[in-house]
Amino acid sequence: MMQMLKERWQQFSQRERIIIAAGGAMVVAALVFLLIVDPLMASIDKLDRHAKRKAKDSQELALVAQEYVVKQARITKVEQRMPSPPAQFSLLAFMEEATTTAQIRDRIVGLQPQAATVVEGYQETAVDLRVDGVSLPQLLALLAAIEQAPYDVQVHHLQIKPKYDNPINLDATLRIVTYAKV
Repeated sequence: MMQMLKERWQQFSQRERIIIAAGGAMVVAALVFLLIVDPLMASIDKLDRHAKRKAKDSQELALVAQEYVVKQARITKVEQRMPSPPAQFSLLAFMEEATTTAQIRDRIVGLQPQAATVVEGYQETAVDLRVDGVSLPQLLALLAAIEQAPYDVQVHHLQIKPKYDNPINLDATLRIVTYAKV
């Protein structure tokens, strides 16, 4: 078979040999491209897409890590203001003292403790306070007294309504909450 191809090659003219060699080279180049270069380029493109996606994921993860650090610092700061287990902090007694400080103790219509709940390792203690006929400065004094609590005390709900007969006086309902580590 090889001998026959050699004889055939010898019978071709110089121009035919150049055309056949160029055609063969083109077929070999096409096969090399189809079998080696094209799959390699497809793999490179796929890896580039994966690298871009992983870089984006890495940036998102870095942002989440920064947010986590900030939130962890906030939690640490709040936990430092929580009463430690041996300390006895009564939110109800603190609210009575705060209303006395704000000079609205006689205006209390209701001071009702709520059942303590435990959520994710923290005990939430709440007190509902309702006052009638207080002035805005007195209510602000109460809020300032709550803000200056020795532990983390928060106002979760505040509803203020002016009195119908005397709009200078207000009726207010507050839900005051504090947390402690369990």
